[in-house]
Amino acid sequence: MAKCGVAGNKGLSTRHRSATNITFVPTANSPGVESVIDAIAEYELRYRDRTEEGEYSEEELLELLDSYLPDLVYAFDSKVPPPRERRGALALDKEYYEWRRITSGDPETRRAAAIRSYLATETERRGQFRISRSQNGRLADHFDAMGTEFMALGMPGHAALAYQSAADLYLPLQQKSKREHALLNRRRAQHMARPNGVQRIFEGLYDGICGYGYRPFRMLGWMAVMLAAFSVAVWLCGPAGYVRSLHGCLIDFLNPLMFGSLDANFGPAAQTLLIIEGYVGTISMAIFFAFLVRD
Repeated sequence: MAKCGVAGNKGLSTRHRSATNITFVPTANSPGVESVIDAIAEYELRYRDRTEEGEYSEEELLELLDSYLPDLVYAFDSKVPPPRERRGALALDKEYYEWRRITSGDPETRRAAAIRSYLATETERRGQFRISRSQNGRLADHFDAMGTEFMALGMPGHAALAYQSAADLYLPLQQKSKREHALLNRRRAQHMARPNGVQRIFEGLYDGICGYGYRPFRMLGWMAVMLAAFSVAVWLCGPAGYVRSLHGCLIDFLNPLMFGSLDANFGPAAQTLLIIEGYVGTISMAIFFAFLVRD
């Protein structure tokens, strides 16, 4: 019985040693991973050739990038080893931050590295393997940083795409502040990509007043400016003094006065301004509270 126990223990020990000596495939040395990285480099060269031709708009270049992804995702799913053979690590991790190691100020060098990094990150994000919560957070932060890099390179359309990917990843992570920051940067990138015109002017005002709705407390400053402007205008219209004009504007802004409630000391022009201010105040307060309760 004792011998059987020893033999049994030896068998368990042997199996335990063999289990602990499993050789994991390092990500950097995996032929499948290297194959996908080579494919990414090849597609980046194709993209660079198109940019050098100078005949494509940024929107067309973005469509070109998107057309590369199905083939890259297929290669990733079919050639890259599963996470258990990579100790759960991200397969293309070494490609993500390559653009940050570029110390050259040459825009072409930085652009090429950023495009390769974007393709690698988007390929792994769309791949079949499940990504952990912490890894999703890393990818989201990386997309957000890439958006900043694309903006610095004068590629606002690419930046908007990167910021949108970051926001999509922040949503299931319930990181509301980071998601709103990414969405705000996306809107600003889209604004930069838009040609000059009336729409761009109004978008600039929208950003300045409330940050496209993602910075609602900015509106309080604008409300203070409007109150000061209306109180001065009402005072100049007379005959009420400045203190009375300021008091009337404060009440009117928060609770619009009826026609019969307007002080007889305010002249016709001042009364007209108070009516306009009442509408402006009502609309401003409604928009402000709507932004506060927005998801």
